[in-house]
Amino acid sequence: MKKWILGLVVLFAVGFVSYKAGQRSLPAAQSAEQIEEKVKTDLIELTRQDFEEYQNLKSLEDRYKKADEILGKIVTVFLADLGLRLGYKPTNPALLDAACAIAAPTPVVSATPAPTSTPPMSQETPKPTPTPNPQAWTRGEYRVTNARDEAEALEELRKLEIPDLFSALKDSKNLSTREALDIAGHFQGEISFFDRKAYKSDWYIEWQVQYRSATKEGSSYIALTRKSDGKTFSRTRSGTGKGLVTDNFMRPAGSRAMIVNVYGDDGYIQIYPLGNKNTWVGNYYEKAKLGEYKMVGQVRLNKAD
Repeated sequence: MKKWILGLVVLFAVGFVSYKAGQRSLPAAQSAEQIEEKVKTDLIELTRQDFEEYQNLKSLEDRYKKADEILGKIVTVFLADLGLRLGYKPTNPALLDAACAIAAPTPVVSATPAPTSTPPMSQETPKPTPTPNPQAWTRGEYRVTNARDEAEALEELRKLEIPDLFSALKDSKNLSTREALDIAGHFQGEISFFDRKAYKSDWYIEWQVQYRSATKEGSSYIALTRKSDGKTFSRTRSGTGKGLVTDNFMRPAGSRAMIVNVYGDDGYIQIYPLGNKNTWVGNYYEKAKLGEYKMVGQVRLNKAD
């Protein structure tokens, strides 16, 4: 163990001297030989007594502790001398603890940016968004009723889509007896869809409206049948009551159209009479979700008898 300590001291001393000799920042008055001699002297003086104590120790554990103490003193001398050389000022090794203590960070005070003036908000009152007229779709109805033929009427009907059919239904009224006479009897026709991918087949539509008389009860019947297979998939029956048509036939407020519930509240037609009122044309609406309907096709009807 003694040889190991001495070897470490000599190796440390030689390395330290080599480091010092390579530094250009050393004072010119001192040579590498002088520095080496001083370091050796300091180390020998510091550790001579410790080596003597080390030799007198019997316990291996005590010797290890003493060796650690000697090594700590060597490092202390090295650090003290290093601080002296770097600072160009003599440094007392006894002040090593203070010299090696970590300095508290200096708080950095950031400059507070000058407040920027915010331009005052405009006091101008925003203009309200104009509310669309829910009855605007009725303005072109005369072009449908005055059309020369079915094709022209159906073309004009594409421009008369009811934007909010649900609201139009709420504002509608039952037909009067005079108005009901226009749709009394037996009518047949078909509903043609715009999207051929979504709707694989067009539909046949048929209705019969009978007023109550001295010999017959009033009633109405509406049926929908697929053209592709001839299967009737919807039938609606109801009584007329007091000579008036049921709630399935309605007149929107301020409109020339007649709205008919043809598919149990899932489908409605918006129809107009042509010429002598034996032919009717219109748009077909299908429920998209609760309270919302979408125009998906058109309808043509002719009186059968």
